[in-house]
Amino acid sequence: MKFTFSWLREFVDVKKSPQETAYALTMAGLEVESLASLGGQEDWVMEVAVTPNRGDCLGILGLAREVAALTGGRLKLPPVLPHVKGSGMERLVDVQIRSPSLCPRYSARMVLGVRVADSPDWMRVRLEVCGIRAINNVVDVTNYVMLETGQPLHAFDADRLATKRIVVREAGGIAKLVTLDGTERELASGDLLICDGDVPIALAGVMGGKDSEVQWDTHTVLLEGAHFDPACVRRTAKRLAIHSEASHRFERGVDPEGTLYALDRAVFLLAEAAGGVPVKGMVDRYPRRVKATPIVLREKRVSGLLGIELSRREAERLLKSLGMQVQSRSKIGARVVPPSYRRDLTREADLIEELARLHGYEKIPSTLPWVRPVGAGYDFRLQRERKVRAFLLGEGLTEMINLPFTSVELNRRFYGLWGDRGAAVSILNPLAQDKTELRLSLIPGLLENLRANLAQKARSFYAFDLGKVFCLNAQRSAEEKQYLAALLCGARGHRGLRLKEELAPNLRDAKGLVEGILEVLGIEAQPTWSGVGVGSFLHPGKAAVFGFGEREMGCLGEVHPDLCEELGLAPFLVVELDFEGLVQYAPRRLAARPLPRFPSVERDLAVVVDGTFPAQRIVSWIKELNHSLIEDVQVFDEYRGSPIPEGKKSLAYTISYRAEDRTLTDAEVNQLHHELAARIGDVFRAKLRG
Repeated sequence: MKFTFSWLREFVDVKKSPQETAYALTMAGLEVESLASLGGQEDWVMEVAVTPNRGDCLGILGLAREVAALTGGRLKLPPVLPHVKGSGMERLVDVQIRSPSLCPRYSARMVLGVRVADSPDWMRVRLEVCGIRAINNVVDVTNYVMLETGQPLHAFDADRLATKRIVVREAGGIAKLVTLDGTERELASGDLLICDGDVPIALAGVMGGKDSEVQWDTHTVLLEGAHFDPACVRRTAKRLAIHSEASHRFERGVDPEGTLYALDRAVFLLAEAAGGVPVKGMVDRYPRRVKATPIVLREKRVSGLLGIELSRREAERLLKSLGMQVQSRSKIGARVVPPSYRRDLTREADLIEELARLHGYEKIPSTLPWVRPVGAGYDFRLQRERKVRAFLLGEGLTEMINLPFTSVELNRRFYGLWGDRGAAVSILNPLAQDKTELRLSLIPGLLENLRANLAQKARSFYAFDLGKVFCLNAQRSAEEKQYLAALLCGARGHRGLRLKEELAPNLRDAKGLVEGILEVLGIEAQPTWSGVGVGSFLHPGKAAVFGFGEREMGCLGEVHPDLCEELGLAPFLVVELDFEGLVQYAPRRLAARPLPRFPSVERDLAVVVDGTFPAQRIVSWIKELNHSLIEDVQVFDEYRGSPIPEGKKSLAYTISYRAEDRTLTDAEVNQLHHELAARIGDVFRAKLRG
């Protein structure tokens, strides 16, 4: 909200300097963002950041009330040309409100014999300083009064109104309206319209219509001052992407009792600036009068929240300076009625906040509250998140934090672990036209991070993201889960004097990352790995899914070559896990185990199997034996080439044997190992290598 200091002084006696006034407003919660001298004049331009709950301060009158309450200055109102009741105005125009819930009040006045011309210099200068373009004296008067009072007004060319019957109604079957900017707008059935009979002439609270605008040959002006529902105005303005000075104020709430004064002030200025002759009467439809609800204010509650003692007389003085009424007092407390322009005052805490603002925040001493020190509760999931983050950071990955919005195309390509169980959640008011859905997967965000890093000449990119994903389930309700995703691209460089060959990541690196995460979470259940059923965005021969039993917990692998080519990227690997589900398998308590008393004995085993044989099958089978002397089994090598036949591969395993009560002899281990190797050969039809 911009205004000049001289304009403010027309509304309130200000004895402070502009700098002191700006400081007082800022300390009272109305931050003055800028204060600049108006070149060539002894005046200052202030810009106040008005919070959304203080729509009353989007006019100089509202700011003047604040200054008067803060400084003790006397509030003044500019001159008006008051209306006279019962003066025949209703014979000239009729007003009907068919949607009283969306338009609780509609007032109108008429001015005859208007001469449309340029506005006086003093008015044009003030409007332009406030960021509003001067158009003509009639339109400029409506904008000028809006800046003064915070009440938006609209001027119609009354001679262009065929029926002289103003109807306030929802659009219903009316499909289109050409607004003042010449744009044809597509209307929704719930949009509120101002109509001339059945013909729409304005979008209520947003923008006027082209056909009824004031032009240079206009002689009769109908002035509108109304109170519209904030939610309705905001819904229409957002959908049509229109942000006007009027909608900005109506969205935040204007004073329903301020329409008459604003119209009387506009008529006064039109008589001066345009030579018009006002019709003395006024049409005022007010089917739903807004009644203020008294709020009980307790002295003990004031001292309890502020930590200071305010006398009853001082509290009443401060509240009355803001236009509030203190009706009565009882043992419980005082009954305070907020003014109609303070829609933000609805409860006792709001009144106490006003007392703190006017008394002065700087006068409230800083004291530590009396509290019993207690430790924070143990958050199991949060602790697991921290452990996984620390592990991934230690593995050389960088954490990314991305917004949950993505494009339709990327959601179609990367659908996460939802499969065909859900659809994407569309966004009604997207921040960007290319990001209209909530993400089904974390991978699209990591893709954008990859592109940004490659654009900065990065040779490799290793990153992860731990965040929420969203979908519509079968019941068409939004569902969200916490996923963990990682992206590995490019050869990881080595630092130091001992340079090694830089190798690009492969499926084993991604699998090792997943196994490390399971180990950090303390999950002892053995996952099942499969190359069947991987997503279409993954390379069919270099990808896998894993889970526990029938429950799928994640996927990993190289992105499909066709998709890489389409994205214009070199091959890279991705990992995506259902972190929320994994945490359910993590033990709540970690059990401590004593170190083994007796040494382990290791034996290697190499077998020749088909080229498509999963190495994990033998590992899982050995662990499922649950043999008391078999402690662990690991894959340590895979080999293809001579002398291994074409279409075959060699897998090498290390098997650890240990007994809890004695040291195993070579004879025991050799016999057990020989039996185990023979059974593996029979079960998997594998050929043992010597």
